[in-house]
Amino acid sequence: MVPLRFVQGCCIVAKAKGNKRLIAVSIIIYVVCLIALTPLNVVYRALSPNNLPVDVLAVSGTLWQGQVVVKHAMTGQVSSDWSLHPWSLLTGNIKADLAVDSNAAQFNTQLSYNALSQQVNLEKTSGFVSAGLINRVIAQSKTQINGDIELTNTDIIYNLATGESDQANGQLVWMGGQVNYPKGRKMASANLPMLVAKLSSQNNELHAQVATVEGLQVANASLKKDGWANVAVRKAMIDLVGEKWPNKVSADAIVFEISERILTR
Repeated sequence: MVPLRFVQGCCIVAKAKGNKRLIAVSIIIYVVCLIALTPLNVVYRALSPNNLPVDVLAVSGTLWQGQVVVKHAMTGQVSSDWSLHPWSLLTGNIKADLAVDSNAAQFNTQLSYNALSQQVNLEKTSGFVSAGLINRVIAQSKTQINGDIELTNTDIIYNLATGESDQANGQLVWMGGQVNYPKGRKMASANLPMLVAKLSSQNNELHAQVATVEGLQVANASLKKDGWANVAVRKAMIDLVGEKWPNKVSADAIVFEISERILTR
């Protein structure tokens, strides 16, 4: 028969251990809530970031639910709102619902970021980019387009450290319209149909296949692991524009390519 004092002693030890766990959990919950509810303007003043690529106009809310309004010469005034999932702070994999809004562009997504691996996960992403913003980005090419680009139901997993993409799906849709482009010393124009770019991940790299709604492949693009972006244009695009190509090649033949480094690490 087990002595009564021994049983009582075991109960006290078990209760003490349970209390320690409860205290530890309570402390963790308190710290998480404290961080999540910290006023954002207090954090901003404490950090006092300098040499930012944008002008910060307003900071409000908390780290949990906040808003930042910035201004950039390219985009104009941009408002970013987010709602953080507090428990994600415990795992180091920060998750938030993010909304970016401006006259030039708009995006909504479910964002997660792993601070250790530097992996970014965008889920259920949708939005648009205006033709005006696109024209400012490509101004050096002297090309101008009409029609916005829409992003629908897109998921992307991208690692900022390695440049690898484990997953990408969704599509970009350009509504079509008039395109003005340089032709020798003069400017030419053409009316193009709606184009759809379907996103994918191939060999851990981001890829986009551009085609008409009828399925005619006109171009493809990719983002390499080293940060170089490549765009390859097919003969079918030249045919859509209405230009003549000196060599007789098939419609799916790549007639020229453009490469530019857009990310550095």
